[in-house]
Amino acid sequence: MNKVFLSHSSQDKKHYLNIVAERLGQENIEYDAWTFEEGEKTISEIESRIDSSDLFALFISSNSLESDWVLNEISRAYEKISTGVIKKIYPIIIDENITHDDARIPDWLKEQYNLKLINRPAVAARRIKTRLRELHWASHPIAEKRSNIFVGRNEILDDFESRMDDIDLIKPTCIIASGLKKIGRSKFLIHALVKSSITNIHYNPIKITLDRIDSIEDFIYKLFDTGLTSASKDNISEMLTKKMEEKESLLASMLHDIQKSKEIIFIEDNGCIVDHEREVASWLINALTKYDISKKPVICVAAKYRTNRKSLRDYEAIYAIEIPELSTRERAGLLRRLLELYNFQLGSDDFSFFAEQLHGFPEEVAFCVNLIADYGIAGAKKESHQLTDFNTEKASLLLRKYEANQECLDFIYLLSEFEFIGVSFLFQIVEEEKYKPILDELVTNLICDYIGGEQEYVRLNDTIRDLIKRNRIDLPTEFKEKLKAHVENFVKDTNKFERDASDFFYSIKEALTNGETIDDRYLVPSHILRTIKDLYQKRENLKRVVKLADMLLMKESTLDKKVVQDVRYYLCLSLARQKDKRVLKEATNIHGPEHDFVLGYYYRVCGRHSDAIQRLEKLTDIPYIASRAKRELVQVFLYIEEFDKALAMAKENYEANRGNQFPTQSYLNCLLNSENPSINKEEIERLISELDVINSSQSKEMMLIAKSLFETRINSNRIKAFNYIDDAIALDERSPYPYLAKFDIALKFNDTEIMAQTLQHIEEVSKSRSFSKNTIAKNRAYLKAATGYLADAIHIVKTELDNYPPETVEKLITKINKIAGK
Repeated sequence: MNKVFLSHSSQDKKHYLNIVAERLGQENIEYDAWTFEEGEKTISEIESRIDSSDLFALFISSNSLESDWVLNEISRAYEKISTGVIKKIYPIIIDENITHDDARIPDWLKEQYNLKLINRPAVAARRIKTRLRELHWASHPIAEKRSNIFVGRNEILDDFESRMDDIDLIKPTCIIASGLKKIGRSKFLIHALVKSSITNIHYNPIKITLDRIDSIEDFIYKLFDTGLTSASKDNISEMLTKKMEEKESLLASMLHDIQKSKEIIFIEDNGCIVDHEREVASWLINALTKYDISKKPVICVAAKYRTNRKSLRDYEAIYAIEIPELSTRERAGLLRRLLELYNFQLGSDDFSFFAEQLHGFPEEVAFCVNLIADYGIAGAKKESHQLTDFNTEKASLLLRKYEANQECLDFIYLLSEFEFIGVSFLFQIVEEEKYKPILDELVTNLICDYIGGEQEYVRLNDTIRDLIKRNRIDLPTEFKEKLKAHVENFVKDTNKFERDASDFFYSIKEALTNGETIDDRYLVPSHILRTIKDLYQKRENLKRVVKLADMLLMKESTLDKKVVQDVRYYLCLSLARQKDKRVLKEATNIHGPEHDFVLGYYYRVCGRHSDAIQRLEKLTDIPYIASRAKRELVQVFLYIEEFDKALAMAKENYEANRGNQFPTQSYLNCLLNSENPSINKEEIERLISELDVINSSQSKEMMLIAKSLFETRINSNRIKAFNYIDDAIALDERSPYPYLAKFDIALKFNDTEIMAQTLQHIEEVSKSRSFSKNTIAKNRAYLKAATGYLADAIHIVKTELDNYPPETVEKLITKINKIAGK
């Protein structure tokens, strides 16, 4: 068992050290209130306790720097770390009046350690636990060394340094580096700060993430979680009722605290700080300018979206730069450095072969080296198509090596439940001895990464997380039960603010999802918005989505405008899903392209196909929303059997979302229903295999339906076709989709008896599932035509198919004539 020696002044016990000790537990610490016998605190006893510890935690305050006892302990620790008796020293500033350059702090501590203020003892205890865990588990050398490699970017570095040294401009407090994801934005910022002498090479920044759904309240809470500010629990409570100006003032005061402690917060921003319209959040601009943050860097943002630099001309406090792809020379340099790290020796021809496959993304270069590590040089050459596909199939390629390892996949699925998760929280759910080696391997293989002040949080690769969520892959029952118990415990906890940020955000979302009542003082808007989004994406309890959205919109005056827009967007989608006409009223409050999108979605769900097409076709060239519009258009064209019109968009959607079951299925449907599907036989077989690999309950159904249609349309194998479709029905007899496919199969083989039976099943299922009456009417028309009632069939098409484009109606009549043999 690794132990930590808590070096401190006795004057800091009551307000700080006793809380830390209580949270760490007596078995993990050497602490004089517990482990020294009364009257036995002698120099020799202290030295013995230090020598038996693995970690020396130094709590730096004015009191401790004036204590002879503490100064002796520091000297002993310095002596023993050099000989390997102590494995690690972890200094923490606990006095906000102390800075890292205080003359009383030994020079070796200043030079070799990243001294940080941590105001909250609960946060200090979490960080110490992380350090103890690192000692128990040797950190993974490859991942650690890889993170320190930096190449090129010389021209941008020069521009950065020139801006920092420009005496005619104030030094910016916020630096935003934008560019494609995984292009090296954060690494550039770290390197640029060192080169400009703002930080030193030992500086380890605190990293947090802010997502599209987050806003000022999330930023405030995550800053509170760092322990760097003097903000209290009272300051961060009642966020739903605080006016925006109050929140901006609070954020400014927290940033002042962080500047005072000479820290810089690094933010991985996925649309919160810089939105998809390229605008910087107004609340951040106000906090930085209106409240006069002192003129030195305090925030570095790696932004997903490029910044509109013209709109920032009046704000010298914000400096925005763009990070391009690595040049040919830079990517070759990075490849060479990573190969050296793995001790790979490549000849010039082999090196050139791999270098020529790369497209300028650091993550892609790392994937290339992992490919060589997994397959060897010759094998990696044979698998080099993976490099070509990496940028479009990143998630599925990274996961491919774990296809046969369900235990590892289940662990990845667990990580996908969280925006980020505390390591300590994670190992309350899973067994540490079993899963820590798996976690290290996933970090090495680019599947997840550590974030936080001391890497105490884990974050799954966004592309993988998004893929898992979109494919609706279920967690194993064991994990579900543990998470359920954890949330139940959270609801009863009266000290929720002391939990780490990942626990706090996740547990509140789950409690709200389950219908639990959470005191408003704990809530921030994103808690409710996340719950709304989660319920909507899972198609669970849409009435609760509407209730939560209405509850949040009642507090509209206190919310960021982007949050209000997002809430209304999901409210409208949920109303549309329920075919509630209220959506038409609510949509008037949604501005921009999303206004047309929610109406197009509503019309598509209601079977108003012509209206849906009219709305959605406006959006196919508009950035940010085009992919959603094309996805919905594909669904409209599939419903009305305009497979040729759907094909190009379906293929585009698929290629942009490789591994996602829904675009894969849509593309498959277009190919299988084309005039001559045999032409695309190999492509169809490959897509069916991809559905099989996803292995969600829905993808299994999709795969069996596709196999049945393959046997019908390409192999004309009646027996296999009906076997596969019956297997699909057996998975979930309430699902309408296998029955619809079975009707199509029976139609193809002219089996009117099975057509009639299946149509009866479809009508029965439609009573309990939201279902298009147009689809049922169309199938009735096909059955009428197949049984000799051509006039009745044509009458149904002309009178009962609402809102079909006229040319589509004519095509259906032609098809009905063919079915009737006319």
